[in-house]
Amino acid sequence: HKIAEFIAERLRIRGHRVDLIDTATAAAEQVTPIYQGAILGGPVHQQKHPASLAEFVKRNHDWLVAMPTAVFSVSLSAALDDLESRIEVQRLLNEFVDDCALRPVATRCIAGALKYTRYDYFKRLMMRMIARQRGQTTDTSKDCEYTEWTDVEAFVDEFLAAAGLAGTASVSRIRPAAT
Repeated sequence: HKIAEFIAERLRIRGHRVDLIDTATAAAEQVTPIYQGAILGGPVHQQKHPASLAEFVKRNHDWLVAMPTAVFSVSLSAALDDLESRIEVQRLLNEFVDDCALRPVATRCIAGALKYTRYDYFKRLMMRMIARQRGQTTDTSKDCEYTEWTDVEAFVDEFLAAAGLAGTASVSRIRPAAT
């Protein structure tokens, strides 16, 4: 949610009206195609994007492909320095785009956060083990933010430029349920 709010705020700062829609809520069923563009995104868990996001895209496919779109994935693997992890994150994003038959003008893999303080005991233990294997922090008393906010802002600008929306005022940002 933090990344979605950041993107929405950056769009507002640039003069755009923004609707922030959680695809896992009833609000996603009420969306009407009144936008000049859409940014779709969400987390990757167990090598999959949220089913609600894919369902939203399929349900609204006709109007989404008729406008400029951008797609992003949030994953802790995007924070890793090894090439293999980054290739895998990009593969999952490309697979989602292909499965949904989208033609985005911009895509981005974004590093997320390790939210130890929000996990239950077993998830915290599992995430700590994974973090140790990958050389990340294992201090479970605090959350670790890996998001490169300047890169997220660059993604917003890339989308606006590629979509020809740099000077217009109606862009939608659609996101899935909380991670």
